[in-house]
Amino acid sequence: MNQRTKSGLRLLGWIALAAPALYQCVLLVTAIAGRIGYPYDLEWMEGGMLHHALRLHTGHSLYPPPSIEFIPYLYTPLYPALLAVLGNIFGLGYKIGRIISVLSLVGIAVIAASSIASPRFRHISRGPAYAGVALALGLFAAIYPYVEGWYDIVRADALFLFIVTGGIAAAARWTPEGEGLAGHVRVAAVAAILTLSFFTKQTGIFYVALGGAIVAVLNWRRAATYIAVSAVIGLGFTGIFNAATDGWFWTYVRKIHSAHDFNKDRFWKSFGNILWHFPAMTTIVAVTLVIVLYTWLRRPGEGLRRELPRQAKPFLLWTSAFAVSTITGAIGWGTEFAHFNAYMPAFLHGALAAGAAIPALAACVGILWAARPRHTLVVNGPAAIAVLALGVTLWNARWQPADFTPTERDVAAGDKLIARMAALDGDVWMPSHPWYLFLAGKRPHVHRMGVKDVTARQTRTVIGLDEGLRDHRFASLVLDNRDLFAELPEIRKYYRPAIKLPTDEQPRLFTGAGCVVSHQPLAPDSIWIPALVSTPPAGAKVLFDFEMATWDGWTRSGPAWGTGPISEPLSGQDLVIGATGQRFATSMSGGDATTGRVTSPTFVIDGARMTLKLGGSSDGAKLRVELWVDGAIARSAAAPLPGGDTLRPQTWDVSDLRGKQGTLVLVDDATNGHLDVDDVWLWANP
Repeated sequence: MNQRTKSGLRLLGWIALAAPALYQCVLLVTAIAGRIGYPYDLEWMEGGMLHHALRLHTGHSLYPPPSIEFIPYLYTPLYPALLAVLGNIFGLGYKIGRIISVLSLVGIAVIAASSIASPRFRHISRGPAYAGVALALGLFAAIYPYVEGWYDIVRADALFLFIVTGGIAAAARWTPEGEGLAGHVRVAAVAAILTLSFFTKQTGIFYVALGGAIVAVLNWRRAATYIAVSAVIGLGFTGIFNAATDGWFWTYVRKIHSAHDFNKDRFWKSFGNILWHFPAMTTIVAVTLVIVLYTWLRRPGEGLRRELPRQAKPFLLWTSAFAVSTITGAIGWGTEFAHFNAYMPAFLHGALAAGAAIPALAACVGILWAARPRHTLVVNGPAAIAVLALGVTLWNARWQPADFTPTERDVAAGDKLIARMAALDGDVWMPSHPWYLFLAGKRPHVHRMGVKDVTARQTRTVIGLDEGLRDHRFASLVLDNRDLFAELPEIRKYYRPAIKLPTDEQPRLFTGAGCVVSHQPLAPDSIWIPALVSTPPAGAKVLFDFEMATWDGWTRSGPAWGTGPISEPLSGQDLVIGATGQRFATSMSGGDATTGRVTSPTFVIDGARMTLKLGGSSDGAKLRVELWVDGAIARSAAAPLPGGDTLRPQTWDVSDLRGKQGTLVLVDDATNGHLDVDDVWLWANP
């Protein structure tokens, strides 16, 4: 067998050991392919990011004073600006935003290959280097479920990773190269790249510092150039943006952002979350670091100077980045409203460090064992063990792309929801999915996250918000199951849920907080309308609208009905759909276990038909409304099937009772349910 054949077989052996990494990459590609064309939100802030780009597209400021029209996310502007530019060319929408992220991932893969397996490092064998690249990419792909599919969405994270990782790699390669002015130009380019990362996400500032440290170590004479260019670009553009927005740029990206709560427990917990998510990865990085340092410290022979193996340089670079990114991730996740996407740089750079450890191990062991027998077997042994350990880790970390991939059902649900929203009259506000309004031919307004950001830790005026709700500017609100109504009391005060969206009109989320794999998935849930007392048409009159705060004039026994009608659902109660005005009656006071009755004042039945709205548990024997006439029950009604806190109309024919006096009795004799009542009307005609 000739040498070329032996080399080929060894290479195949390394690839076989790294096969689980390639499988993880296939899983990632499969998930992305199934998501990139999804025409609705994969993550709840995607639509808001498209709204950012639309603002720029239409010539509006990205950093205006906070208002009901728009509040920016607390990020710097590069990603939405790029999205707006490409949207002008190709059309603004989810697909172009996701393509930016996917292309960033492709760029990261190219950087991984060039920084680990490049011929300039003179690898003793191609196998460990190629296996290292595969493992680095496989480890990063395997983190996709942990961060709930954040890589390929309409957010800045993947672009940020590409810029930061490219800048770090460029710093290591370009800083030592070139002479005179050419060398300084290269360092200036590195400074420009890494400073751009700050204008993608504020945490880029940590990587600007890391780039400066790399330049100082590799060629300290060029450090002044790096510092000067970083300062001119960073401070210069910050000053320009701040002046152009009357100071709001810095208010958003620094003052409001830094005012968010910082959780020290989450900060310290992050180190375990990152470093011990894949113990084999961190262990291999740590062990390789010790071996590399030992190899550097140990003189290989008399008269030879101490020198770091070329093959270990990528490992030290990405280990340094891993350390910085771990601290950055801990700071990020410790900040209020943060999610696991804060860990993405740490996991990427940890994966690159682990991948670069494979050829570094082979090189260092080769140096340490150079004069001993069975050289080839010993040199490859530790690296092969490391590859095997990471391969087992990746095989055990298999995941299902289908968990993150929308189906035809999800597309159909989105289509139905958009059609319903297009049919709504007047202005509509959808705080969690503003781009759905754009798709429905309506005007998007501020995203829920913007309101949370500017009001979480300091009282700030959101222009037009309070008066807009009070004056019922919006004909309807379309809200998720967890939305601003839980955080903004004015919504419950001035609006009332009117329609519960069916499940086939609830497009799901698949990424981030509230995605499909979380315990309480977010989804569009209900349509709210102004909380106005319903006015009956001609020929009908209101008997009871339950707009009073107490049961004055009624006779009450038992605690179930509380001290009066209520203005919002009680603990353990779902949204009460279909009530009107500010209040409704419910026997949920004290929970489902309580019982009780309330009896109305006497009234004259001077009509032919009585209607009322009922909801709650559908138990006619123990949960019901009774009409009493002449000391006996003349009519009775329970909440109609399927039950639940959606009020549905019930009708009694009372034509035979015309002219008599009656009372209404709201009955809860059940120890495991409750009844909701509103809008009792009497109609002159049948």
